[in-house]
Amino acid sequence: MPEPRFTYPIFLGLEGRRALVVGGGKVALRKAEALADAGAEVRVVAPELAAELRRDGRFECIGEPYSARHIKGMFLAVAATDDEAVNARVAADARAAGVLVNVVDRPALCDFIVPSVVDRGRLLIAISTGGAAPSLARKTRERFEREFGPEYAILLDALAEVRYRYKSSDLPEATRRKLFERLTEADIIAAARSGKEALAKAIEAVIREVVGRTE
Repeated sequence: MPEPRFTYPIFLGLEGRRALVVGGGKVALRKAEALADAGAEVRVVAPELAAELRRDGRFECIGEPYSARHIKGMFLAVAATDDEAVNARVAADARAAGVLVNVVDRPALCDFIVPSVVDRGRLLIAISTGGAAPSLARKTRERFEREFGPEYAILLDALAEVRYRYKSSDLPEATRRKLFERLTEADIIAAARSGKEALAKAIEAVIREVVGRTE
């Protein structure tokens, strides 16, 4: 039985950074879309590229076999082909170039693994079993998706505005802490489920309750 590989959990800022995806199928498409959604400048390389890849204007698509020159200047790379030799070559070239690499379904070749994610705007919940039980990661993600609905995206956008509003104010630290604790209680989350207008009213009521004034 192989020894477990322990990884360091991290959320990586990719805005404006260059990322390479090697592969032209559905898996490569998903990886490229996720990287582009995170702000990366994405290059996709494969002899044959799915039409969806070519249609997405966010990608630089190169319809040719992978070679080491494609990885030059990249911050990270993802190998998502069905050719084990190509995937291994991408991993080796990436390490030689100091580029972070992920090889789909081959954790032993990876510098990082991509967790199962619940995405609720500013709230991201990442789940990993270290490759031991992908089905458990999926089931855990589905449970969290039920527990943390779309209202959390609305709530966190609103809380960010409140935090900015009081960031430079003379509000005492203890009062500020009490305010944000209060703004994460069940009735505020319930208001978020009813929409932005209901949430805004609930937040202003809490501000009057805790701070004693509105601004």
